[in-house]
Amino acid sequence: MTHLGMNDTFCVIIVIDIIKGFEGKVQDHLQAIAVSNTCEKMDCKRGARFNVLHNAQDKAEKIADRYREGFIIGADTVVLLGKRLIGKPETKRQAKLFLKAFSGKTLLVYTGLCVIDAKKGKSVTAVDISKVYVRKLSPGEIDKYVRIGGPHDKAGGFSIEGPGTFIFDNIEGSFYNILGLPMMKLDELFRKLGVDLLR
Repeated sequence: MTHLGMNDTFCVIIVIDIIKGFEGKVQDHLQAIAVSNTCEKMDCKRGARFNVLHNAQDKAEKIADRYREGFIIGADTVVLLGKRLIGKPETKRQAKLFLKAFSGKTLLVYTGLCVIDAKKGKSVTAVDISKVYVRKLSPGEIDKYVRIGGPHDKAGGFSIEGPGTFIFDNIEGSFYNILGLPMMKLDELFRKLGVDLLR
């Protein structure tokens, strides 16, 4: 396994729609941000795990074709309410409907990850799952949240940051998974590729 010292360098390319929450040792080596034109697909018959893995791999693979070396990270997140798969809201009205449905409920947040070593042509994948407890929300609170800062670029139309901190009772699992990029799971994948991010 390769251990990274303060002066060691390697190139990380990250798909732009998961840049928020990207931090620490990996960010130190971020040398490119690639825009993915991949259309996120949702097959409700296949379940959350299949969908997030499929979309994460699709994003990363399309970006990897542009690079001869470096590590490409693709990720995709969906929210599971009961058996209902929920992606990003398309409008503010839909975001409000999502939050109304979430009020007082427990959600599962699935994030699929794909990391590709472009030089070796090797890829690794994983899925992280976190549980989110949403407190009871009044119609006024929902309207205010969506108006102030409800992120429409996030699965479920919410973020755990900023105003979103006031709508959750508790979480189980990775905070960064809910934010959009599970860092410990990402570290596991880099280790499988022979890179130790923590050294």
